[in-house]
Amino acid sequence: FMRMKEDHMRNGQLKPGYNVQTGTEGQFITGFSLHQRAGDPGCLIPHLQHLEEHGVKPEKIVADSGYGSEENYDFLEREGRTAYIKYNTFD
Repeated sequence: FMRMKEDHMRNGQLKPGYNVQTGTEGQFITGFSLHQRAGDPGCLIPHLQHLEEHGVKPEKIVADSGYGSEENYDFLEREGRTAYIKYNTFD
């Protein structure tokens, strides 16, 4: 269950939902994954591992600052992948 952006009752009610991650290359979808985590930073590593299990291993990762976390940067560096992810504290 997750808190949704659209909360018409404005009571912070939890609703069933999933976080969908999609990978693209050259405007084509290369894979997707579903997660039960509300935040994007915790979904990047499992998403990339899911893509790799299905034969897709991107060398360059482009994502918005919502994915910026020390854990994600460390993982991508250890994997030898180039990360184009803005730090979430960068102005």
